[in-house]
Amino acid sequence: MKLWERIQRGMEAGFDAALVAVHNLTEKAGESIEVTRLRREKARLETQITRLMARLGNAVYEKLSEQRRDDLAKELGVDEMIKELAEHDARMEEIDRRLGEELGKEKEKEGERSG
Repeated sequence: MKLWERIQRGMEAGFDAALVAVHNLTEKAGESIEVTRLRREKARLETQITRLMARLGNAVYEKLSEQRRDDLAKELGVDEMIKELAEHDARMEEIDRRLGEELGKEKEKEGERSG
């Protein structure tokens, strides 16, 4: 699974939770219908902007990484961020691998207890 796919999955869950929180807070606060509507619309637009920015950033990251455009990355001032992202991506892959191993061990233990 690509870095973007892993990040997008978590990001979507966070966005959904944020929109629900805005909805709940505005209802509890007893704000006027118009103020509540404007707050929800603002939250929705912020979410859309963040998604678009993330997609844009991912597209730039993928192109710069795939094409080994170190010169352009340096010119844009993102060379260190790309290195950091690559390091985090490698770490996430290692964690995913270890999680799979640990979950497999737990399933084996459960099977031994029930069988």
